[in-house]
Amino acid sequence: MPQYSYKAIDSHGIQVPGTLVASSRADALQQLAARTLMPLSLSEQNAGGRRSERVSTAAMSAAFSLLADQLEAGVPLLRALQVMSEQSSDPVLRSQLSSIASEVAEGTSLAATMRTRSRIFSELDASMVQAGEEGGFLEQSLRRVAAVRERQDQIRNTILSAIAYPALLAVVCIIVVTCMLIFFVPRFEPLFESLREAGRLPAATVLLLWLSDGIRVWAIPGAVCVFAAVLLARTWASTQYWRLTRDRLLLSTIGIGALARTVAVARFCHVLGSLLENGVPMLRALEIARHATGNQVLSEAVADAAENVGAGRSLSEPLSRSGLFTSDVLEMLHVGEQSNRLESVLVRLAEQLEVRAQRRIDVLLKLIEPLLMLIMAVVVGFIVIALLMPVFEGSGLNF
Repeated sequence: MPQYSYKAIDSHGIQVPGTLVASSRADALQQLAARTLMPLSLSEQNAGGRRSERVSTAAMSAAFSLLADQLEAGVPLLRALQVMSEQSSDPVLRSQLSSIASEVAEGTSLAATMRTRSRIFSELDASMVQAGEEGGFLEQSLRRVAAVRERQDQIRNTILSAIAYPALLAVVCIIVVTCMLIFFVPRFEPLFESLREAGRLPAATVLLLWLSDGIRVWAIPGAVCVFAAVLLARTWASTQYWRLTRDRLLLSTIGIGALARTVAVARFCHVLGSLLENGVPMLRALEIARHATGNQVLSEAVADAAENVGAGRSLSEPLSRSGLFTSDVLEMLHVGEQSNRLESVLVRLAEQLEVRAQRRIDVLLKLIEPLLMLIMAVVVGFIVIALLMPVFEGSGLNF
């Protein structure tokens, strides 16, 4: 549904900016009236406007930490949100916090308001907050979300700094190779015509000339097709089938799949362990934790496991059939169930998996640069050899 930004006056005469999701403009006006807000302006946000609704990870992490501080100091949630909306330096975050405060004042849970703002809050954020609200440890959940955000920002910065130089080399190589195929290689084609007619033109040179012709002919149509495919993928990205297909491909990708599985299992273990430690019933805890994995394949596996747990069976047995949990993880889960210490085992297991994921990330980062350099060397070497082979062939030399 479209999202609307508004400026309105509340019952105390204070101007309140914010955003809301509505099926139409009339529906948006009805929602404002239900909140006893008198609209001053109301406009639908287009796709370009939505891009500006991004909030930096650092700002989000600071907001979660500040909210946790206020709650621990005894400030009510509604008042804490109002204070943060007034003091936030980020205009997008300030507007969103004001809107969230209005919805919380009407009785909506904080997690529910976060889920309606998926461009700002992830499903993990909402699931952790929901766990804290239901388990009575909201402050701890907010601090955990802030820590996760900080960790994600740190990992992203590490990855960006590690691949900056290889990525620059790759871009330069792509530009140079493309220019060679479009402008340089065609100049050699008349020189190779006699060898082509005699059937002596090497296969590598034939392939190179074919690629050159293809790029010149299909460059613009190909760019249009890529652009259309990106738009179509963005449209399908929100569907359940697309997310499930994407996550299956991600888990089956060599190298990255093991890392994605480790991160998802770590999230599941940490959320489930935190819920159980705070007295949330097992079935409800599984329902919340499965949405925090960030992976639809693992989420469905946990849902199947929840059905078995509801029937009185163990948790580790159905999880083992999913193929997503390694033998050591399953063994620890089994031991935790047998000793009635599942919650503490899950938290400790989550910490171990996070360390394991970090090690995998470090290894992948170290492999990126030499891999890109190797690919660049192969591509450039192929072009050079393909251009030199006809020269040797025409000279009567075998290459």
